[in-house]
Amino acid sequence: MEHKKRFLAPIYSTSVVQQVIDRLSNAIIDGELKPGDKLPTEPELASLFKVGRNSIREAVRILVAYGVLEIRRPEGTYVCTDFSAKMINPMLYHIILQKENAYQDLVDLRKMIENGVMHMVLEKNITEAELNGIQLCCDKLVNRLKNTPNDTQAILEADIAFHDEIAKATRNSLIPLIHSVVVELTRDSRAQTIQEVIRKGDVQYLIDTHIRLMDVIRSRDFKNLDQALNDSYFFWKDIYQ
Repeated sequence: MEHKKRFLAPIYSTSVVQQVIDRLSNAIIDGELKPGDKLPTEPELASLFKVGRNSIREAVRILVAYGVLEIRRPEGTYVCTDFSAKMINPMLYHIILQKENAYQDLVDLRKMIENGVMHMVLEKNITEAELNGIQLCCDKLVNRLKNTPNDTQAILEADIAFHDEIAKATRNSLIPLIHSVVVELTRDSRAQTIQEVIRKGDVQYLIDTHIRLMDVIRSRDFKNLDQALNDSYFFWKDIYQ
């Protein structure tokens, strides 16, 4: 790797570990470091950054824990090529630490992401293949709800697959990744929602809300989009709160 890149300039700071983390993170965001790139060795980074090896080691350890870097022994340290659920950890810590606002923050986050995803899908000239893919996922979910209403895990996975397919239809490589973060943050509460709906005998509610979302996509019904999304959160918001 060439040692003339900006992120390899010396670091002068009292918060050395954080500066190393920021430098490497920004290099990935800016494209100086790309997925699959190999980092210089620990001694090389220490020499280039003008910092101690312990600071480099700690910064790398943190980025590995967050799923940004991976250590391949004996080859070295590389930028991860795929999304890792570990990247969600900082968001989880925030939610845990900000308990009094966690509920509304998460509700708002899910609404913002899913509303944005749906709007983008409706704005695009969705292909028949994409539409059929979403419809297939919707049909599988409805089938699960009708035929195996007590299999919470199967229903949950079918529900996630339906929303994942919608996110893919945006044709934006970043959106499915962001959407997967929201899914992981809300996975447990979604499962609880399904259990509660089944307990109350309201399986038809889940069927109707997902069919309505499918109809909104198929007819590009911007007018009723927000209401359809809000209706789909009715039980989930109460469960999470």
